Amino acid sequence: LDSSMSVVENELYQTKNRSRQDPLNYPIKLNNKLAALGSLSSMGDFKPTEQAKAFQEEVTANIDKQLEKWESLRNTQIPAINQMMKEKSVDAIMLPKEDKKAEQGK
Repeated sequence: LDSSMSVVENELYQTKNRSRQDPLNYPIKLNNKLAALGSLSSMGDFKPTEQAKAFQEEVTANIDKQLEKWESLRNTQIPAINQMMKEKSVDAIMLPKEDKKAEQGK
């Protein structure tokens, strides 16, 4: 489970940056690409170009794929681990329900 989650995390975020020079050594990941596009597209008094729109769609589709992988892990592997832990009488990993997360954000 840990390695599966790390694959998703490492596609979304650059986790190797430790010093100021590290962004030069490790490529930016999906979240940074989308953020940089948003920043660049908001400069000036012009609407986003067709290339910017196409790039946003491409990056967003890739982010959605990673989020689907996460949802699959969350809905299959985590419950399986929890069941195994219950069978062995070990405390389980608990994730907040979506409703609780929404309430906490209010």
